[in-house]
Amino acid sequence: MKRALLAIIVLGVASVLGGCPVYSNSGNYRVCNSSGCFDCPDPGYSGMCIPWTCNTDADCGSGYACSGGGECVAGGGSPAAPSDCGSSPCPNGTVCKLAGGTAQCVPNPGEEDAAFSCDEGGCPPPESDGGPYVSEAGEWVDSSVDAGGPLTDTGVVMADASEASAPSFPCNANGDCALGDTCIDGQCVPQGNLCSDGTQCVVTGESCVNGICLPTCNAAAPCPTGYDCNLTLKVCSVNPAPCVGSGASSCQGGAVCVESHCVPPCSSTGAQACPSGQLCVNGGCIPDQRAQFDCKNDGKSGVLANDCDNSSICLHHDCYPACDLDGGGCSGSAPCKQVTVIAGTYAVCAAPSTLGSECDPAAGAECTGGASCVDGYCQ
Repeated sequence: MKRALLAIIVLGVASVLGGCPVYSNSGNYRVCNSSGCFDCPDPGYSGMCIPWTCNTDADCGSGYACSGGGECVAGGGSPAAPSDCGSSPCPNGTVCKLAGGTAQCVPNPGEEDAAFSCDEGGCPPPESDGGPYVSEAGEWVDSSVDAGGPLTDTGVVMADASEASAPSFPCNANGDCALGDTCIDGQCVPQGNLCSDGTQCVVTGESCVNGICLPTCNAAAPCPTGYDCNLTLKVCSVNPAPCVGSGASSCQGGAVCVESHCVPPCSSTGAQACPSGQLCVNGGCIPDQRAQFDCKNDGKSGVLANDCDNSSICLHHDCYPACDLDGGGCSGSAPCKQVTVIAGTYAVCAAPSTLGSECDPAAGAECTGGASCVDGYCQ
């Protein structure tokens, strides 16, 4: 009896010292997605999941790191770093960015040996504007540097606007993604990377509807197979025969189920190519619904926008020509208009039907009363 009790005590101490979570049963699963790692009762993510606790990065797995709060977050694989770089410099190979409201050291994929250090005392605390540093969209920017010159050392981070803030995860339906993410073109996309306007869509001519780029349609331009036209919004948003699962599933006539739509099969090798404007995703042809972004810091111009030209303003993470409401300066098809974003209201050249300020799913600004958000307007 004493030996059994001693064995139990030794195992318990070993678990604590090893940094492994201790659970009441062996049925727990570590499920990781774009938000981090979670302790789940089943192999898939659900509302029953709770954050996976940790003591070191080794408790989280490849691609994830143990935060200062003892939870596994996306962005592992970098040298050990302090959880808050607002008071201490980051080690080589990392940069200081806002993540979850806290200044954290994250990997710098562009410069393997780069170091980020504002000065010997570390980085100053985040400021909204007006001070020597601003931190919009997670970027530290030295506003004292001339907008026309290069931004390099002394606390300035230059990152590609297409840089992913978190690992992407494959999916075939929204239910495969973490809460708040959307399955687009077979990848889980976080809310902040949804479109705000059709000008951001990869396929020219598509409209941004509730954060997703969709083909437009009319009597002369029908929708792709597996999609029907919403005659009110004039976009291909109707699913005529919803399906579940993947592959042939409940689809008929050789069609395959991709993101709940029964669509024509395709091959990634090119043997069965998809029409222009469509992608081969999970074995089926679907409309390319991705958004693309040119800049990071809304309301800024030039390199401070990271990155627009000096005569353009970054809005919804895209660059638009600035204008004067009194003097104009825009073409007839894209007159000068005021556009409101979180950072403020700005005058840019844009078509009347685009860049509305009534809604923005990417920023959590939804329409009410069942209306849809189409290119920034509630319809």
